[in-house]
Amino acid sequence: MFARMLCIVTLILCLTTSGCLSSKYSDRTAGDEVRKSKASIDALNEQMTALNKEIEALKKELQQLKEEKQKEKADTEEVSSIGHTAAPEEKVIASVPEPEKKDKIQEIDIVKEEIKKAPEEKPVVSQKEITLKAFRMKVLSGNGKLSTARDMSTKISKMGYKIEDIGLASRADFKATTIYYAPEYRMEAEKLAARLGGETISKIMTWPSVFHIILVAVP
Repeated sequence: MFARMLCIVTLILCLTTSGCLSSKYSDRTAGDEVRKSKASIDALNEQMTALNKEIEALKKELQQLKEEKQKEKADTEEVSSIGHTAAPEEKVIASVPEPEKKDKIQEIDIVKEEIKKAPEEKPVVSQKEITLKAFRMKVLSGNGKLSTARDMSTKISKMGYKIEDIGLASRADFKATTIYYAPEYRMEAEKLAARLGGETISKIMTWPSVFHIILVAVP
């Protein structure tokens, strides 16, 4: 009987001890979990702080980009306004048919090139007074190759014409040799166009120039 009671008491003590150990283990595990959770929360807070700083920096960059864009737009509008004031001939292009618009642009480009040279006062010359060497002529290449201007200059020099200058036209997409002439030199320009033949065309100059004839050559 005594032995049985001793066994029961021993069993109770074992269960009590086991329960205490389990409770201590559970408390220790819970503490570890709390510490880990706290560390995770701290890490997340640091990441949020870093992200907020990056967002603020991006907002500042975006604001700067908007200000630069507005400034560029204002500068573009100002330049466009100045361009319309300085070159009134370009306003006419909008009302010109497509086939003629390209020629008009080419003429304006030549105007821009020629306007750099101060125009000289020249007396009005009648057609009877004009000789082959009595007027000033310039030859330009209309396809971007200086050799084209040289070849044309040599060709018309052999006809008796005097060439004062050669160079490149501001555009390289001329489709045909074009002779631009001052109003009083129309007859000579047409004669030269006829002698050159092919698809050579002649047009009156609509801008002041030191040259009486400007020939834009293409092969």
